[in-house]
Amino acid sequence: MDNFLEIQRPYIAKGMIRIRHNGKLYYIKTSDVVLLESDINYTHIHLKSGKKLLSSRNLSLFEFMLKDTQSFIRPNRRQVVNIDYLTNFSIEKSTKVLRLINGLSISISRRKSLKLAKSFEN
Repeated sequence: MDNFLEIQRPYIAKGMIRIRHNGKLYYIKTSDVVLLESDINYTHIHLKSGKKLLSSRNLSLFEFMLKDTQSFIRPNRRQVVNIDYLTNFSIEKSTKVLRLINGLSISISRRKSLKLAKSFEN
């Protein structure tokens, strides 16, 4: 894990991440990442182009890598969202939901909802 972070550090400093997908290396701008989604020990990376990549790294590792960018939030255990691609924040019945530009709806966990609601008020 530490080796992976060391490899990523220079790319993160340039606003990029390096992903291996299907045997190829991809250099992706962090600003092009819409959503990171956990799938057990893998992470699906949704890009603004609509492309979806799969990484063998877990979501918490990506969250740690991107924590200093301040563009990413983790609304629940399963997803990390780029706030630049949010269209709205709404309350549907008793569920709080984030809507993304690609049409996806992301539910917000109870523990995170208060913190996220305050951050959207500012």
